[in-house]
Amino acid sequence: MVKPEKIQEVEQIKEILKDAKAVYLSDFTHLTVAEINELRHKLKEKKALYKVIKNTRARFAFEALGYKDLVPYLEGPNALLVAYEDEIEPLKVFFDFKKEVGKGVLKVGELEGRIYEERDLESLSKLPGKKELHAKLVMGLNSVFYRLVSALNWPLSSLVWTLESIKKTKEKEEGN
Repeated sequence: MVKPEKIQEVEQIKEILKDAKAVYLSDFTHLTVAEINELRHKLKEKKALYKVIKNTRARFAFEALGYKDLVPYLEGPNALLVAYEDEIEPLKVFFDFKKEVGKGVLKVGELEGRIYEERDLESLSKLPGKKELHAKLVMGLNSVFYRLVSALNWPLSSLVWTLESIKKTKEKEEGN
């Protein structure tokens, strides 16, 4: 008979994964409790979660929610890193933290139904995040619209300047 606490832990993991945009598995072995808490705090700011898990409970939750490709990686000590908004920002935080403390392993991750190993995840972490891409897109569009408006206004401005020049010339002729 399965203990209710174990069932509750599986349900808790399912709840954590329910709204996930990306799920990563991390080996937390060499991190101290203080370092894990610091990492959690930094990830929380980016709408992400870092939680130490038990492999058997995670296996049940993964299979129930369609994360079957992550199941083979549930070996040894694991923590879940779950991204709820931007899939890339938590990776940036993790790899910056890893560089800062000199330890931490991100074993594997699943983004948009595809599995990525640590080296691929590190490469992804170097890409701009969604907010940064949105800002660049808006700036690019703004620049295009500004140039379009300027180009459309140029003939009108030129006409106004020409008419002003003619007006001033006529006023000078009438004055003489």
